[in-house]
Amino acid sequence: MAIRWEGVWISLAVAGALMAVLYRAAFADLFGRWTNDAGWSHGFVVPLISIFFIRLKWDTLRRLTPRGSLWGVVVLLIGVCAQVLFRATGLMDMSNLTVLVVLFGTVLFVFGWEYLKMLWLPIGYLAFAIPPPTPLYVKITTPMQGLAADLGTLLLPLFGIDGQRSGTVIYIPELKQPLNVAEACAGMRMLIAFFALAVALGYSTHRPIWQKVLLAFCALPIAILCNGFRVALTGVMSVKLGEQYGQGTPHEFLGLLMLIPAMVLLMLIGWILDKMFIEGPEEAAGGAA
Repeated sequence: MAIRWEGVWISLAVAGALMAVLYRAAFADLFGRWTNDAGWSHGFVVPLISIFFIRLKWDTLRRLTPRGSLWGVVVLLIGVCAQVLFRATGLMDMSNLTVLVVLFGTVLFVFGWEYLKMLWLPIGYLAFAIPPPTPLYVKITTPMQGLAADLGTLLLPLFGIDGQRSGTVIYIPELKQPLNVAEACAGMRMLIAFFALAVALGYSTHRPIWQKVLLAFCALPIAILCNGFRVALTGVMSVKLGEQYGQGTPHEFLGLLMLIPAMVLLMLIGWILDKMFIEGPEEAAGGAA
């Protein structure tokens, strides 16, 4: 049976117009966060990585036959209703997340289940570019602030500097002002960026599923370790170069710089897994899926 591609493109055009109307303010808000908040600057890269994921599956996708499902309409309605409700009640963070529901519904309605099985991760990956709901963010960052301050204080002596922690504040004798491990320094944003990096690395390599999951979960201890070093290095820069280097642009740049050791550590873990475990034919086939 021949596929009426004109119907597919019309459906996509209608869905695109719907998203442009519903999410115009949400997209503007996200773009502003990515542009003005260094902690979310990775948001510009996340959609490109999603496109890369789709490119990896492109040969398989183009051999599939679109068989749209009416269940997609149900998912679309849920996403649209949730978007209207969250915006009406001022829950902008939750409103932004509904774009993923609408994308899932669009793929299911226009292309069908087989396509959704291939595209669920590229769509879900976009969540790394969307700030989480504020209550969840605060609940997670509060203990992470204390952990970052504690680890930073423990690492300072490695650089010949002594510090004393009190809550989320680190007192260093050489500084007039203490170091305050603020919410932005808690490591939540770094954790999200590192987790996105780990998922991308695992998805784009041929390895068993359990290794991909392990790589993703390794983002947590790596983010904690790198954030501790970030706090310690902030103290070192403040002491050695001046207190102005412990804040503002240098501080934000230091956070971005931590992506380098994180990437190295993730690749090291992947290399260790490759050396410790030799894939059999079945495992290799499963890892390439």
